[in-house]
Amino acid sequence: MKRLFRAGLIVVGDGSVICRDGAVLVDGNVIAAVGPTASVQPPAEPCETLEFPQGAIIPGLIDCHAHLTFGTGDRPYETIMEEDSDEVMVTRGMRNCKIHLSSGVTTVRDCGARNATALTLREGALSGMFESPRLLVSGPPITPTRGHFWFCNGEADGVDGVRQQARTLINQGVDLLKIMASGGGTRGTDPAGAAYSVDELAVAVQEGHRLHKRVVAHCLSAASVVNAVEAGVDSLEHINFIQPDGSRRMDEPVAQRIVDQRVFVSPTIQTGYRRLQKLKAQTSPSGAETAQAHDLEYKLETKLSFVHRLHEYGARIVAATDAIEEFGDFALGLELLTHAGMSPLQAIRAATGEAAEALGVSDVTGTLRPKKEADLVVVDGNPAVDIRRLRAPLLVVRAGAIVFRSAATASAR
Repeated sequence: MKRLFRAGLIVVGDGSVICRDGAVLVDGNVIAAVGPTASVQPPAEPCETLEFPQGAIIPGLIDCHAHLTFGTGDRPYETIMEEDSDEVMVTRGMRNCKIHLSSGVTTVRDCGARNATALTLREGALSGMFESPRLLVSGPPITPTRGHFWFCNGEADGVDGVRQQARTLINQGVDLLKIMASGGGTRGTDPAGAAYSVDELAVAVQEGHRLHKRVVAHCLSAASVVNAVEAGVDSLEHINFIQPDGSRRMDEPVAQRIVDQRVFVSPTIQTGYRRLQKLKAQTSPSGAETAQAHDLEYKLETKLSFVHRLHEYGARIVAATDAIEEFGDFALGLELLTHAGMSPLQAIRAATGEAAEALGVSDVTGTLRPKKEADLVVVDGNPAVDIRRLRAPLLVVRAGAIVFRSAATASAR
């Protein structure tokens, strides 16, 4: 089936606006043509035409860090693992795929799930069992014994243990390797310390790169960022730069090395933001809630500062939600990237063209170019001026199929 999408603006995804009053012609699941309306005419054979004269067409959005089998509200990790079976997690992942897809996210990198749940989810999506973004999955993260996310069953100790676990995951068919370079929110782990040495991280990189797999590292502590950069990982997740005393300070030489090595930075800038909003809205918060709000505010302020400075240095920043509690809130992270100093077009690129480069899928998605898969989002107004326009897509297209259509598009023919 052929479809012609016309809009007042076409944002290509490489940081530029391709044209005003433009069109995208889709033939089956691929883009056939992109350009000014006058140069992209409907073919002679039957073709559905959708008109959005006040809208904009952008590439499908890419979430570089999510946990699709979670999305469980406020339950702690440990409670989820005790109460939920793998089957429940896969079923929940199907729901979260649909929610994220309706928000305009057409590609997701899942950065950690228990056992084979994410692999099962990916295979179900590839088989067309449910509507889903394109999925790239890491399976269980590689982590030390009782390290962050140990309950996903990816524990590995020492260089030999990490090597063996990396090989096991690759043999199981993962798309990438995820390794926990520091502790995190799992009880008993240390987010201010390094979980692995440079040598242990480096062997994961060696095994991944040997078979053309990207390797991403969970880095909350400043020490873990240093180790991960030294080990040669492809992407740094979170980058909180937590010091041993609990403060958060970015080391400028390390930041410069991130830029020089062209390491992708996935800051998951929105993590905790909605929780902070809820806490600040309370009229009589408890002492514990007040302390939590203070911690989350400090985390947000420092993260905005880190992203601002890394962006000024020229770091390759990509968009990511770290979605565990909530899905479908992708636009929030892009708005926060603009608060950190990015322009709306730069934030869109962080979620499209640059994100596709980070995931290694730029040959199939990320920009509106002929022969790429037809992943696109239509929004009302001009997101290159007002990034908030991405909050409510009018239309979402995944591989040529319309997977979400708002009520406002019913008459857009």
